Amino acid sequence: MSTAEAHDWGATPELYGPRHDYRESLVMRRLLPALSGPEVLNAGAGAGSLTLKMIDAGLRVTSTDYSPELCEWTRRALRERGALEGNPVVAGDLQAIDLPDAAFDGAVCAEVLEHLDDDRAALGELARVLRPGGFLLVTVPANPYRYDWTDRWAGHRRRYEPGVLRERMEEAGFEDVDVVGWGFPLTGFFHRHVYRRALAKRLEAGGGRATGGAPPRLASRVVRAALEIDTAFIGRRPGYHGLLATARRRAEPG
Repeated sequence: MSTAEAHDWGATPELYGPRHDYRESLVMRRLLPALSGPEVLNAGAGAGSLTLKMIDAGLRVTSTDYSPELCEWTRRALRERGALEGNPVVAGDLQAIDLPDAAFDGAVCAEVLEHLDDDRAALGELARVLRPGGFLLVTVPANPYRYDWTDRWAGHRRRYEPGVLRERMEEAGFEDVDVVGWGFPLTGFFHRHVYRRALAKRLEAGGGRATGGAPPRLASRVVRAALEIDTAFIGRRPGYHGLLATARRRAEPG
């Protein structure tokens, strides 16, 4: 199929835990200082948690997602904030996105490319909708050898090596590409020894679907605070969990 399938991870915001929040905080720390203007595309916005953080920071955000249900979830969250006006939510395929050329100062594509059949087409579309010099930030899961059943459940078609991601971004029309690893040591430990076990129990209890509510709030806060330790190791070589890449759109992409 040409688009990401709807899987429980993306369709169940209750599963967005401390690791998800930590990754989004890394995105925001790199995004805000790099923007030349306030118009930003959140490409593959899911349930809109990153969109809300961007709007709270004063950005004007267009959110897209393949899932109409998740788009409506994001719209509802924006309505509750009184922030839907000026921050449109558009359902569509990132591999052929229905947005105008050179419309955005920046774009974020967080944990999306790994779901798509044609990640090259999606990167080409992101280059098209960015203004020359526009800033792109991408996150993806790292290291193909780590691909396991949780990736299959989440609908991941692949994990990425740094060189592969850099090459595809450059081919799409980006320059000044910088790819760093993140998620060592605690995020990876959390994924292997906490998240996988908890997910397996939910799937078993739900007959193949992840059931149950959000984790206890206090426990989530403690884990989220501990994950900040990983910040000191970003860009180092050890067994990182994900990749975070930044780049600028060339004057003539492609």
